[in-house]
Parts: sequence; C-alpha cells; structure tokens
Amino acid sequence: MKKNSYLLNTLLAVFVMIALAVMVLVRTFQPAAILPVLNIPNMVLISLVALLMDYFLAPEADRCYICIPVFSVLTFGLLPLAAGFATVANAWILALVGGAVFTLVTWLFSSMTQRMATGRTSKLAAVAGALGIWLAFQCFSGIIL
Repeated sequence: MKKNSYLLNTLLAVFVMIALAVMVLVRTFQPAAILPVLNIPNMVLISLVALLMDYFLAPEADRCYICIPVFSVLTFGLLPLAAGFATVANAWILALVGGAVFTLVTWLFSSMTQRMATGRTSKLAAVAGALGIWLAFQCFSGIIL
C-alpha cells in the first residue's frame, strides 16, 4: 500500500461515496433536513481529507498525475449522479469543476508538503497547511457553483 500510485484516487472515491451515503441516509430518514450543497469549498474539504489520508498512509507513493484529473472527473460526475443528487446536465458541471478543483488542490498540497521545513516529523504541519488551503478556497464559494 505504501507504493500504490492509485491510492489517492481510491481514497477520493471512498470519501465522496461516504459523504453521499450519509446524505442519502439523512434524506431518507429526515426528509425535512437541509443538506449541504456540493460546491467548491465542500469539494476542497473532501479532496483535502483524501490528500491527508494519502499523506499519512502512503508517504512514499508515486502519483499518476495524468490519472488524477481523469479519475476525479469520473468521481465527481458519476457518484452524485448515481446517488440522485445531480441531474445529467448538472453532473457535467460537477464533473468538470470537481476535476479541476481536485487537480488544483492536489498540486497545491503536494507543493506545500514538499516545501515544509519540518518534513514528515510534524504531522500537525500538514493538517494546518490543509486548513490554510481550505480557508483560501472559501473565497470561491459562490463564484462557479
């Protein structure tokens, strides 16, 4: 697992699936509950959780940088459509924006972790950096989605 180059894409699909399963269960048992929208800050949050898990589980894994945008487009496009939270027209927008967001967040997080002065000794530095990236993406909350 430490050398698996597809672990990041698998973790992204797992966390998107968990979030959608929770939303389906909440909508099933509490139909009047207000559910969060899959917008850019929520996509960034799910992406950063997957990146942090990849950072802690597989520190030496090589990434397939061609596969990251392809699989993230498929993940953010097909899973909300299968869960019933998107229409076909809306799924295209979610797929393109989700693929761009995950690719950009992966690039930013990888760049940040390569330049950390503490290296891998401080686990909290990666978490604090991920929180900074998420707060920086808050400015895009209503622009595209």
